[in-house]
Amino acid sequence: MDALDWSGWAAPALALCALAMVSWWYQHSRGWRSWPVIWKTVLGSLVAARITFVLQNAGDYLAAPLSIADLGDGGFSDAAGILTALALGLHLTARSGTPRRPVLAAFLAGAVAWTGGAIATASLGPRSTPLPLVALKRLDGTPVRLHDLAGKPMVVNLWATWCPPCRREMPALEEAQRRYPGIRFLFINQGEDAATIQAFMAQQQLGMANVFTDRARQAGRRTGSFAMPTTLFYDKDGRLVLRHMGELDRDGLDRRLEKLMTGSAGQR
Repeated sequence: MDALDWSGWAAPALALCALAMVSWWYQHSRGWRSWPVIWKTVLGSLVAARITFVLQNAGDYLAAPLSIADLGDGGFSDAAGILTALALGLHLTARSGTPRRPVLAAFLAGAVAWTGGAIATASLGPRSTPLPLVALKRLDGTPVRLHDLAGKPMVVNLWATWCPPCRREMPALEEAQRRYPGIRFLFINQGEDAATIQAFMAQQQLGMANVFTDRARQAGRRTGSFAMPTTLFYDKDGRLVLRHMGELDRDGLDRRLEKLMTGSAGQR
């Protein structure tokens, strides 16, 4: 496993700072003490998100029980965390008599800070970072390392079946995979299991090659890509040359692929 990528923790750190600052402001300006409710809600939702993710991937964790404590693997269930935060926040504010306004304001500020930090990390980070050492699985369960797939120009698409822009851009990416045999396309699903992905592909009549599962979303975290879809363009040496956050249409994709091919040709 490669060293922990501290840039992946910048956005959560900003979110925690925003939570604390808003809570402090309300306490000093209105006398509303909300921090106990906030930190208990954050801690409880993180624990629930981690436990849920571990249970969803029990087979992998049973093979290496100590890895359950490795929070650096990024394995958290978003749905469990959000639902727990809502339920716990409502319960704690009601039980303690804490006004809900400072709690809601703090979490809204935290969400904005997290999103802004993620975008800044992706936009301001080094453009030529190498492929991260991320462990993936093919849809049949075969393990593969992302770094081992380098050797030719590469397009890495980070996506999920529940993401509307991901779904809309998939036909253009599938077509490009056929039209550009000199480029290796990788479709790395973030957080979902193989059965969900296969059902989606069958329903949409998609036949892309190189579709992988990344249940812990390590690829997104270690490339600083927190929004979906994000498409990363790597040269033949495995170094990032282009990053696009959001949906790609055929024309926009073709422009970037031609640029990628031209740049790779110049490196020979």
